[in-house]
Amino acid sequence: HERQVRVRARLAALLPELRVVAREDAAGAGLDEASMVIALGGDNHFIYVSHLLTRAPLLGINADRVRSHGGLLKLDERHLEETAESLRAGWAHVDHWPRLSAVVDGRRLPPALSEIYIGERERKHMSRHVLTSGRRHEEHKSSGLLVATEAGSTGWYGHYGRPFKGVAARWVLTEPFPRGRRLSLGTGVLDDRRTLRIRSLSDSDAIVASVSLEEAALPFARTVEISVLRRYLKVVRVEGL
Repeated sequence: HERQVRVRARLAALLPELRVVAREDAAGAGLDEASMVIALGGDNHFIYVSHLLTRAPLLGINADRVRSHGGLLKLDERHLEETAESLRAGWAHVDHWPRLSAVVDGRRLPPALSEIYIGERERKHMSRHVLTSGRRHEEHKSSGLLVATEAGSTGWYGHYGRPFKGVAARWVLTEPFPRGRRLSLGTGVLDDRRTLRIRSLSDSDAIVASVSLEEAALPFARTVEISVLRRYLKVVRVEGL
């Protein structure tokens, strides 16, 4: 905590025009009206802030590399001075990262920057669903379904498929049952033109979880639709760092 407070103070001194907002106040702080938002924390904080933004570009800085891996963050507290100089000089680029949308019975969950999980809350229970993609549909039994973006492909998804680039998202069925069964929709690519439709056949406590930020119940016969958001997240990349 003390290290992170010192990093925040250093950054505020380098960029005095910054307005500092605590995480617990972020949802009502009008972040999307800012010219740029800096998420000072780890991956979890970066992902949390990202779901509050539709227009403002986001720069992630790992505030404490000792305690946080920061796999999505290229910058940490060692780069504060260089980052401030580069931003003032205009040496920055904006990349566009895809995010996922999940709609459950008309309710839209927060945008998912890394992954969406569909399955039983307790994965010791069998998850069952019918997955529809285009004109194809298939019934599945497994420990759950993961839909991941490129940003999420090195995390949870990476245990079941290789990290990927060049496509908006992929899905994978985790621990399908029975083992060895050939599936046509056990894995696949999700792009801007396609929607995945999952109808639950689970009979215990199935959920849809958007990067563990928010959950929605998915009881028997309820449906969730997963798609790629048309508006990608704007992520700031500092040149040379």
